[in-house]
Amino acid sequence: MQNKDSFLQQLKLENQKVQQALMNLIECYKVINSTLELDEVLKKIMYFALNIAHNADAGFIQLYEEHSDKLIIKSYVGFNDNIESLKVSIGESITGKVFRDGNVRLIDTKEKIYESMADTGEENLNCINNSCKHQDIKSILSLPISFGTNRIGVMTLHRYDIKHSISEMDLLLLQSFASQAAIAIHNAKLHTEAQNSLREITSLSKKLKKTNGLLAKKMTIHNHLTRLSIQNKGLDAIIVEMNKQMEKKVFYADYINGKCIPAQKSHIVRSLDDMFFLFTNKSEPAFVSVSDTVQTNCYVYPIRSGSSSFLGCLIVEGSLPLSELDHLIIEQGAPILTLEIMKLRSQTEVMYKKTYEKYQQFLKTKKPQQAAISAKDLGINNHHFLQTALIELDGNVDLHSLENEAFLLLTYLEKKLPLENSLLFSHNNKITFFSSSHNNDCEKHFIDVIKNNISWWNQRFTVKARAGISTGVYYPGEAVENHEKAEKALLHLKKQNNKGVLHYKDIGISRLFLHHHSEEITSYLHETFSLLWTEQDENSELLHTMVMYVQNNRSMTLTAKDLHIHTNTLYNRIKKIEKLVELDFNNYEDYLKMELAVYLYKAFVV
Repeated sequence: MQNKDSFLQQLKLENQKVQQALMNLIECYKVINSTLELDEVLKKIMYFALNIAHNADAGFIQLYEEHSDKLIIKSYVGFNDNIESLKVSIGESITGKVFRDGNVRLIDTKEKIYESMADTGEENLNCINNSCKHQDIKSILSLPISFGTNRIGVMTLHRYDIKHSISEMDLLLLQSFASQAAIAIHNAKLHTEAQNSLREITSLSKKLKKTNGLLAKKMTIHNHLTRLSIQNKGLDAIIVEMNKQMEKKVFYADYINGKCIPAQKSHIVRSLDDMFFLFTNKSEPAFVSVSDTVQTNCYVYPIRSGSSSFLGCLIVEGSLPLSELDHLIIEQGAPILTLEIMKLRSQTEVMYKKTYEKYQQFLKTKKPQQAAISAKDLGINNHHFLQTALIELDGNVDLHSLENEAFLLLTYLEKKLPLENSLLFSHNNKITFFSSSHNNDCEKHFIDVIKNNISWWNQRFTVKARAGISTGVYYPGEAVENHEKAEKALLHLKKQNNKGVLHYKDIGISRLFLHHHSEEITSYLHETFSLLWTEQDENSELLHTMVMYVQNNRSMTLTAKDLHIHTNTLYNRIKKIEKLVELDFNNYEDYLKMELAVYLYKAFVV
């Protein structure tokens, strides 16, 4: 009877424990579903799982990460932070196998635990050992977390005390709890995704609103600047309007005339030539640092006509990035600015073309009175001395770029040459300077200015310049002769592929051969040098000897000295040359023929 009462009492206590456990489980459900923040849900699940399994000392939750195809630690208790590095592949170790097959694993001996972990990667094994130092695992319970038929993770509990084990009831409760935890995790994930989507939509909405605002601003700026251009308000008005709209101040630096709009007193102005040199072949804007007496940072936006001609730069001082609005204004203003500059350039080209045509008409006029009228139409009073310079640019660039460089060189010349009673214009890549004065007093200054500017240009630019000059007394109606002499000087430089400056009077005898074709001159040299030319190289020993002999005016002593040979050796060479070319150098006409051939060889071949 007493045994029966004792059994009933024990059964009553067990029933109370079960009821209490069930009440606690229901309470757990309520708590873990009371929030939708994923991190908070996972922390609560871990806390209540340890409460349900009274004898568990530590635990962690891993969730499956699709993009890495691994189980990632999301919440843990009883481990240090090293556990966060644990990333388990499907089928790896204990938890990987639980996730793969969906079966609970309860392992209650140390040997079986390490046997089940035999395939754990070295990095993961070190991570586990480092995260639970000084703790000896006695048993492990690992349960799958599944939402319906979809496994989403694994919950694992560790026990370090051998005396107590997880009861069958605790296991059943944990399995039930895991199912409910899966629902809570799923709901929290949905909430997180919804929140992220909401934030993304809100962010996109703000960006769209901002973009629409910028587009509206863009259209307003474009229409306003275009209206200024259509109304011919000019370059200054466009730059002023851009400054009104921008947060930072901007100015335009013109490559051709070196001026700034609006006028600047900045340190940058003193370094404009260097800045132009840096951006001549660039299309993309950039921040640069300019050092003069003071270091200045600025944003430089190159202005180009298509992909060829460099026109100038829009410059904003400061090292901080430009705002979106400032970028927008510069990008909208640049093409309109380019159009305005090209309009001005076209007007200048038309003016230069008219000047060129009037100048050509003046050159063609032979009657003195009509020539005087034509000169006055050009703004020139006829005087007794003429100065003409023809400057041509040559380089491996397109015609638009050559014309652009011609405008630039012309601008430099304008600052140095006397423009009173003179013409200075550019046409078809050629600059013409023509002036009329009372006498030749300023001739040296005129020539020095041309030489200095051409020399400066050729040192700095890849497009090379050459100039032909002619000066002389003027007789009304005969200006064309002075012009033609300048053309011949330029032609001589061009034929010799030389740059620099040449005055017509310095051409010498070569003027007689300027209009001869190179084939005609080469043919004459072949005939004169005969076998000396055709059967041996141009720089052969005999040819070189012949050239030195003629240049030293037939002096045997000087020629032998220059060639570092004995006079007897030289004598034998000369005789051999005479035999090869079938000429007698003691005969005046024969030697003159050879002398002329040597001159042509040096002037047009070497």
